[in-house]
Amino acid sequence: MTQRKPPAGTDLDWLNEIADIKPLGAKGPATPALPKMPKPTNPDIPELPYKPKIIMGWNDAPAFPVLSNTVDLISGHAPHMEPGLFKQLAAGKLRPTAILDLHGHGEGDAWLELVDFLHACVENDHRTVMVIHGKGTGYGPARNMGVIKFQIGTWLASHPKVLAFHTALPQEGGSGALYVYLKRPQR
Repeated sequence: MTQRKPPAGTDLDWLNEIADIKPLGAKGPATPALPKMPKPTNPDIPELPYKPKIIMGWNDAPAFPVLSNTVDLISGHAPHMEPGLFKQLAAGKLRPTAILDLHGHGEGDAWLELVDFLHACVENDHRTVMVIHGKGTGYGPARNMGVIKFQIGTWLASHPKVLAFHTALPQEGGSGALYVYLKRPQR
């Protein structure tokens, strides 16, 4: 593939990433060889075939555990979350001030919408929000969850602005929606 001059306003890093992509049916390797990384100094840490990228504070904090990811209950919280505050979230006592409805989105679009929504909510001082993910079928261990519902707990637990999430009360969406508790914005 010949490298073309990037149009004005494009990200050169992105263009470099896709420069070696070949169309379907093309001869040769589908992906370029990964760059060699120096051997780790600690033998307990496996060698990575690539250098992970830091995306605007995204992976600078480890994900917290998802406590439950079942058809009836999706729940998790950061280890330093106050237990009483988490109980209030689970009981629906912390009222959402913003709502995102992910119905009609594919998996990738839903993730992008969720990330944008959460960052905008933090910047606008929303602490408790609701995410409507829907129910669906075909995914999960018993294939009784939609793809977004199956993934949303992991997405939220790894988001740097999320402190906790819990399935909504039945009258507010039940197993098709989540309450999400966010960090305060850093100013």
